[in-house]
Order: sequence, then structure tokens, then C-alpha cells
Amino acid sequence: MSGLPVLLFLDVSGGELLIIMLVVFLVFGPEKMPEMARKAGRLMNQMKKASSDLTREFKKETSVLQNEITAVQSKVKDQVESVNREFNRTKSQVTSSLNIDETKPEAPVDSGKPAGESNLDKQSAVESTKAENDAAKTE
Repeated sequence: MSGLPVLLFLDVSGGELLIIMLVVFLVFGPEKMPEMARKAGRLMNQMKKASSDLTREFKKETSVLQNEITAVQSKVKDQVESVNREFNRTKSQVTSSLNIDETKPEAPVDSGKPAGESNLDKQSAVESTKAENDAAKTE
């Protein structure tokens, strides 16, 4: 196809259109035929104008909706980025306060105990050290 719109008016083919024109010619006669053709042309122009007006209004309304959707999408994206930045900032604060090297996981201690128990021992040792320091400060 050449990209031009295909006009199918009530799906009437060329042969059917010729038969319709012959019937109109026989019913109204040759003297009224030009007047009928003008009226049909005006009617087609009015229908074409109404169709283009409707299409223009439809495009206008959908562009307004599209702009609203784009604005909301942008706001959501900004909020997600903000939450992501806040998450990364909090993560870095926590890791720096715990003095954990993010690139190297802590090597497991081979003490004959499961890893969970040695971590509990370390935690209890840290807590007891804190308690001793607090007690020393109060004295």
C-alpha cells in the first residue's frame, strides 16, 4: 500500500456503486443528477470534517492524560531514587559504625564450635566489656 487511507464507505465496491448510480439516474432523471451529486459531496465533506474534529478532540484529550501519566511516573521515579539513596546512606552508616569491610566477609573461626556459637561468644564478650566500662565510669 502507498500509505494513503483506504476509504470504504459501507463496504461498497466499484460495481455496486455503478449499479447505485444507475438506479439514481433512472429514478431522478438526468436533470436532477448534478444537484444530487452536489448534495452527496457536501454530505461527504461534512462527515469528513466531523470525523477530523472528533479525531482532533480525541488526540487532545489523550495527550492531556499522557502528560498526567508522565508527570506521575516521573514523581514515582524520583521517590524511588530518593528511597534508594536513603537506603544506601543508612547502609553505609551502619557498616561504618560496625567497622565491617563490605568487600571481604569475615573469615570463620575454627574453634570446633559452629559459627553461630562463636559469634554469640563474641557478642557476649563485647556486651560484658561494655558493662565493665559502664561500671568503671560510675565508680
